[in-house]
Amino acid sequence: MAYYTALIAGWNGNTPPTGVVGTALTGLTTAQKIAAINGWTITATIPAQYTITGAQIAGCIKWSEFAALTATQQAQILAMCAIPGPLSVGSSAAEIALLFDGMIVAYFGSGSVTVANLSALATAAQAWVTTSVANGGAGLSGQVSLADTQAAGLS
Repeated sequence: MAYYTALIAGWNGNTPPTGVVGTALTGLTTAQKIAAINGWTITATIPAQYTITGAQIAGCIKWSEFAALTATQQAQILAMCAIPGPLSVGSSAAEIALLFDGMIVAYFGSGSVTVANLSALATAAQAWVTTSVANGGAGLSGQVSLADTQAAGLS
């Protein structure tokens, strides 16, 4: 049950822990509390490495910046966005040297709206439940379920 410590503290505190953004739990049903906890996010620095989907990337690209690219560059970006499954990206020098990060910075520039949008997504999209406890999250392997709350003695 030790791995439920952060979940129990958040549940019993009725509010997101310090550094976590989300809905307070006061007055909610068990199902509503579970949904609220699964929606909690951590706003922090851009992680050195995280995963993102092609659809999330496409949603961050500013149209006017994309339109200014050559046809080959556009095709390469669209091909990257079409790769199924999550892509590993991040802010470390090792990640920036890899295909996705290197392409985005080379094509759009580090001061572009597209890069700013991707940075904002990285800092806001870290789910509290799956972020490690050391980084302020619950450290669970997936979204909280009714079975989790029962195993933790919460419902």
